[in-house]
Amino acid sequence: MDYIAVFDIGTTSIKGVLIDQEANTMGACSVLLETYNGPNDEVEQDPLDWWNGVKEISNTWWKEMGFDPKQVVMITFSGQMEDVIFIPKDEGTPLNKAILYSDTRAHEEAAFINCKIPAIGEKTGNDIRASTPIAKLLWLEKNKPNLYKDTACFVFNAKDFIIYKMTHAFVTDPTTGATTGIMNLKKRQWEMDAVEALGIDTKKLPKLLNAEAIAGYLSACASAETGFAKDTPILCGAGDAGASTMAAGTVNQGDSYLYIGTTGWAAMIQEEVKTDHSFDGVFNLAHLPGETIISISPLLNVGNVHRWAVDTFAGEKAFDDFETLLSKSSIGSNGILFLPYINGERCPVNDPEAKGAFWGIGPKTEKSDFVRAVIEGICFSLKQLIELFVTDASGTITLIGGGTKSATWCQILADCIGRTIRVPAESEFMPAIGASASAFVKLGWVIDYKDFAERFIRSTTSSVYQPNYDNHRTYNEIFERFLKLYPSLKSMYR
Repeated sequence: MDYIAVFDIGTTSIKGVLIDQEANTMGACSVLLETYNGPNDEVEQDPLDWWNGVKEISNTWWKEMGFDPKQVVMITFSGQMEDVIFIPKDEGTPLNKAILYSDTRAHEEAAFINCKIPAIGEKTGNDIRASTPIAKLLWLEKNKPNLYKDTACFVFNAKDFIIYKMTHAFVTDPTTGATTGIMNLKKRQWEMDAVEALGIDTKKLPKLLNAEAIAGYLSACASAETGFAKDTPILCGAGDAGASTMAAGTVNQGDSYLYIGTTGWAAMIQEEVKTDHSFDGVFNLAHLPGETIISISPLLNVGNVHRWAVDTFAGEKAFDDFETLLSKSSIGSNGILFLPYINGERCPVNDPEAKGAFWGIGPKTEKSDFVRAVIEGICFSLKQLIELFVTDASGTITLIGGGTKSATWCQILADCIGRTIRVPAESEFMPAIGASASAFVKLGWVIDYKDFAERFIRSTTSSVYQPNYDNHRTYNEIFERFLKLYPSLKSMYR
C-alpha cells in the first residue's frame, strides 16, 4: 500500500500522519515544542527542534509501528507562517532561533515601511504590521547586521526549514508568501520593486512554488537521519491556513469555517480582496486552488489560553480534570466574565498591549466558574469575528482544530453563536489531511482540489452540535456585557 507522509508543524507541536489513497490516516504521532519568550516582545523557537521532531515521528513509524519507508511515495507539509528563519551560508554555523509570527519587536520598521511605501497593501492585499516578516527583516538588518549578512536565505514557514533539511532547496508557498508583506497576491510573485526600495537583498528570498510543486528529492543525508527512502519526492506544501482551509472543505467562493488551535481564526473564500471590512486585522492569503483568496480574521488567544487555563486551574496538562470542572458551572459562569487577551490581540481588537481579565468575582464564585468563563470568553471572541466578518449568518459552520476534542467547548460555541457546528472526525489532524491534498493532486489520485474536498472532506463522518436557543438568547445578553470589557479596561493597559 502507498502512503503520503504529512508533517504539520504548529506552534505547540509537530503532528505527523501517513495517509493512503482513500485518505485514511494511520500512524498519527505528535511531538511537543518549546517556545522562547523574551523581554522585548521576542517569540522564538529552535528550528532544530522541528527537525528533531520530524525525525522522532518518522523513526516511530519504522521502528515502533512497523511501517515500511518504501511505502511512502511522497512527503508534504503544513506549517506555521509569518516566521523568519535563517539558513546560514556555512552549514557548520550554529543556527539562530527562528522569529515566530507572534513576535512583534519590529514596530518601528513596520511604521517606516508604511510611510515609505504607503500603497504596498494594494498589491500584497495586506497591511504591514510589527509581525510582518519584511518588517522583521529590516529590524535584523539594523540590529543584527552580521546575522543578516551571514544568512544565505530567509524562509518564512517552519515547514520550509524541514524542506531545506531534506533537499537543500530554498522555497516557500504562496499562502505563506502572502504573509510576508512582499508578495503580489494576484500574481503570486515577489514584489521586487518594493523589496529593492527597502534595501533587502533579493537573493536572500526563497523561490515561490505552488503547494503541489516538487521542491526536491530526499538527500542521502536526510534519508539516513529520517529513515525515508533516498530520492523520495518532497513537495513544497502549504502554510497552515491554506491546509486548514482545505481541511474544512472550504474551496468555493463564500465558503467559511472556524479554526480553534493554538491560535484561531474565522475564514471565508473570495475571488478578490474586499476593502470594505469594518474592522482591522484581516489577512488575505493565496488559497491552494488557484485564483482564490482566503480572507482570515485571526485570534491570538484560543488554544493557548485553554492550555494556560488547564495548567492554572486543573494542574499541568490535566485536560480531563479541566473538562470535569467545565461541566460543573452553568451558563454564564455564575456571573463571571473573562477577557481572553492574555497574549495581546490582533482581531477584532488590534492591540498587542491588551491584557486578560476576570470580572464579576463574588463570594460564591468557584473554581469551576473561572474555568467556564475562560471557554465562554474565547467563544465570545469567535462570535465577534463571525458577526463582523462572515457574510452568511445562517446554516452549519465547520469547526476544526485541536480544541474540537472538547465536546463541552463545541456545545458552548454552538449555543453562543446560535449556529449548528459540524466537527469532522479526527479534527485535530485535519490540517495534515488538508495538506495531503497537494500530494493527491500531484500524484493524480484526484482531479483537483475541489475533487479532493468533495471526496474526502465533505463526505467524512462528523459530529454535529445543535444550538440550544434558550441558551443562545442568554448568551446574547451576556455578550453585550462582554463587549464593554475591553473598552472599559483599555486605559489600564498603559
